[in-house]
Amino acid sequence: GDALLEAQILDYDLVRQVKDEMNESIQVKRGYYDARFIGRSQHEGATHILDDCSSTGEALERIRADIREFKTSNNVNGHTTVIW
Repeated sequence: GDALLEAQILDYDLVRQVKDEMNESIQVKRGYYDARFIGRSQHEGATHILDDCSSTGEALERIRADIREFKTSNNVNGHTTVIW
């Protein structure tokens, strides 16, 4: 919730409505950071990233494992939406 509000990637009113519930129920997972795909002004602010992976493939597998774990622990029987 707070991360969505700070990132300003979704409509403010939508985030305001779900922020508290998301903060209580969803653990933010770390993501993959590749400086080639991030604007220079965003490099310093990139936080919550997988910085201990030795390769892109390893990071991808960690993200896939996080998605599988999320689906299992939340009884999701279908697709999930990942917001970068």
